[in-house]
Amino acid sequence: MRPWWRGIVLRIFAVLALVAGGWSAPATAQRTAVSTAEGLYPRIVRISNNATPTENGRLVASVTAFPGGAPEAQIYASDDNGTSFRLLSRINDPLFARGLCCGGLYELPQAVGGLAKGTLLWAGSVGLDTPGEPMQLRIYRSTNRGESWSYLSNCATATVNRGTQDGLWEPEFTIAADGSLVCFYADETDPRYSQKIMRVTSTDGINWTAPAPVLTSGVTADRPGMPVVTKLPSGRYFMTFEICGPAACTAFYKTSADGLNWGDPGNMGARIESEDGRWFLHTPTNTWGAVPGTPNGRIFVTGQILSSAGGIAAGNGRTVFYNDSADGSGKWKVLPAPVTINSPPTATNVCQNYSSPLLVSADGRVLMGLASDRETVGTATVCRTFFGQTSTSPPAVSIGGSNLSLSAGQTASSTINLTPAAGFTGTVRLTVSIPGFPGTATLDRDTVSFAGGGAQTVGLTLRAQQTASVGSGTGGLASLGNFGFGMLAMLGLSPLVLLASGLRKAAGLFGAVALLALGGCGGGGGNSGNPGTVVTPPLPSTYTATIVATDVASSLNRTETQFQVTLYR
Repeated sequence: MRPWWRGIVLRIFAVLALVAGGWSAPATAQRTAVSTAEGLYPRIVRISNNATPTENGRLVASVTAFPGGAPEAQIYASDDNGTSFRLLSRINDPLFARGLCCGGLYELPQAVGGLAKGTLLWAGSVGLDTPGEPMQLRIYRSTNRGESWSYLSNCATATVNRGTQDGLWEPEFTIAADGSLVCFYADETDPRYSQKIMRVTSTDGINWTAPAPVLTSGVTADRPGMPVVTKLPSGRYFMTFEICGPAACTAFYKTSADGLNWGDPGNMGARIESEDGRWFLHTPTNTWGAVPGTPNGRIFVTGQILSSAGGIAAGNGRTVFYNDSADGSGKWKVLPAPVTINSPPTATNVCQNYSSPLLVSADGRVLMGLASDRETVGTATVCRTFFGQTSTSPPAVSIGGSNLSLSAGQTASSTINLTPAAGFTGTVRLTVSIPGFPGTATLDRDTVSFAGGGAQTVGLTLRAQQTASVGSGTGGLASLGNFGFGMLAMLGLSPLVLLASGLRKAAGLFGAVALLALGGCGGGGGNSGNPGTVVTPPLPSTYTATIVATDVASSLNRTETQFQVTLYR
């Protein structure tokens, strides 16, 4: 028998999923699903080297997918600069049934042997699920902008059979200074090292040299891996990688003059740390772009989890670092990420923000990216890949806020400081959100203009609702907060019918959190509604407030700050 409340629950969560981007995390409104299907470990390139100039500009993305449980690489294309993607092709191989992981995507910037300039390469780790067989790094090529693929070669095959570890992982490519094609990868097959980073080279994409070490730590438990290499305009090569084991998968970098020689393999390079003391843990990636006004261009780096000396850092799941030096040795500063993760991970997993690639637009003004995130579809959780964009320039303003505390039924106020960056003149639009907070959040201005002056301030007022039982008095209706009756209409429900059906029962079945999510909608620049009364979670409770400032002249140029709101009885 179908429970009476199931339809209500599904419709409520469906609407919550639709509005979450603009309410609980405003920056997520920028992200677009590459596909409604499952997709992990994304990669993206922009076709830039096709022999026919009019064929350039297409965005080609790859993900690892498992339709019907069968692993494959799925290739998507966007011919409208990321506004939409379509499934372009699939890479299938009977050997993928042994296990498929960690696909790398690369466009040849020059010919390599018989491989023409503009050829696309995709390589994956094959064999992880099949003990007793050696793992392989298998390469496939496309000569028609990703529309079809054929097997090319293995850049590496393990010398031992797959066991507990014994894997080859994360193949990535570059062209070395001598014109050879280089394949970098992580290697678990050497008993002297828990894991190491190796490279092989080829002059035709088919025949490969013997492996040579890039990183082999003197600490046996160290696990350097996930190398991503970018050639910089200075001629140097910039590599990001993680070091797991005792280093907790912290992101590091190292440089090379030719893409082949990276110095002493026992030298683990330098940790990538922002000037305000944050660093990435797990799955770092990088890219470079010719950003206007930067003599060296700009290096961008991101990772799965943002950390600091105090633990998980503010901005986790929504931050990119950038560096304007010729080799990454300068200060690392921060930008909003192209794709915001809705509920950022505090521990690594193979979905959320896992190895998120970055790509700079042809004019250098837009930082594009892919990131995978979890979404609930019915009763299932699906890992999907999203595309997003942000400005390559620093945000127009910096935002200063402080933690707030208040009691149920009370009001608290704070001053938000806005400081223009680099002489910014113009107007920013402000929004505030506090997901789950049982009350209202109001800014006294939703736009602030700067005309060459100094910092400005904006008032923030929070009002927490009284506690009451759902359905008592008007509390059951008031708990719908800023959504009001209009949202019930979107759900196809009458408020009176909903109450008559037993809202108290529904709350007990799918939790007060759903009701609080409906009632906790804060708005910017105006009264977000009569807070009324609702059921609150056990007090004290802590919520994360996010304030976003967006340049009205460039919607991609936005910044945010987060602070904690503590609610007491």
